[in-house]
Amino acid sequence: MAHTPPGPSRRPRAGHVDAGTATVRGDGSRGAVPVESARRALRVLSCFGPDHAEWGVTGLAAALGMHKSTVHRLLLTLEEEGFVRQSSGRYVLTWRLLEIAAGIPLRDGLRQTTLDHLARLVTKSGETAHLAVLYAGQVLYVEKVEGTRRLRMPSAVGRRVPLHCTALGKVLLAGLDGAERRRLLFGEPLQAVTVHTIVDPEQLEQHILEVARQGYAIDHEEIEEGLMCIAAPVYGDNGTCAAISIAGPASRLQAQLEQHVTAVRETAEELSAELRPWTPQLREMWTTSGARVIPD
Repeated sequence: MAHTPPGPSRRPRAGHVDAGTATVRGDGSRGAVPVESARRALRVLSCFGPDHAEWGVTGLAAALGMHKSTVHRLLLTLEEEGFVRQSSGRYVLTWRLLEIAAGIPLRDGLRQTTLDHLARLVTKSGETAHLAVLYAGQVLYVEKVEGTRRLRMPSAVGRRVPLHCTALGKVLLAGLDGAERRRLLFGEPLQAVTVHTIVDPEQLEQHILEVARQGYAIDHEEIEEGLMCIAAPVYGDNGTCAAISIAGPASRLQAQLEQHVTAVRETAEELSAELRPWTPQLREMWTTSGARVIPD
């Protein structure tokens, strides 16, 4: 795309005539001249999308027909304002645009898509369903749809819980590379929340490897007596970016364990497929919005 330089030779848009510091529109009214730097910044942002999620400065400058120095300054400004971030020397979008887009009707958004899948999982199981991500070494609940049965799980969006004693946490741990997983497992002593909590990091690591092989995790009363959770990963182009689960009384889930495991895994696969263009950024979208996190 060729860049049109500013100045007298620039052709006015149809219906507009440049007039000093104002624009004369076709209807004779006057208005402020568009800010060219803002236009350039918006053109930079418009280059990002599902088909081109990351850019280097050189490639972006070529695509826009701008000088590298100009594109670099624009990216630095957008980075300071939280719209982009650097990842392995390239630039990617952050959660900021989605936060701004929260004013768009939910039916058109990513969040509603997620809630629709969780609602269908609740219909299948009757139990409370969650979407969670890894945040500061813990599980962060980012979406929840209440179950339809009695004795539902007490939880809240923005609440954080430990990784080692939850099905969601085990799935998120299974999605990490070995070094990061071991850092989280062996860095601090694992606390016994109930008598069923696995506190031996070596034993838990073997358990996590089994979770990775089978594609789901179960929490057998490990965070709360009488409570069972079943979780499965939501995959993106870069691996696990989130996890979904159902939770309810252990006796009730155990009675139909195979059906519940199948329902959770199928829902996770469907959600992964539908959100795949955005799942590499999903964790960033939720966890960098501090307003969603309930303080400890």
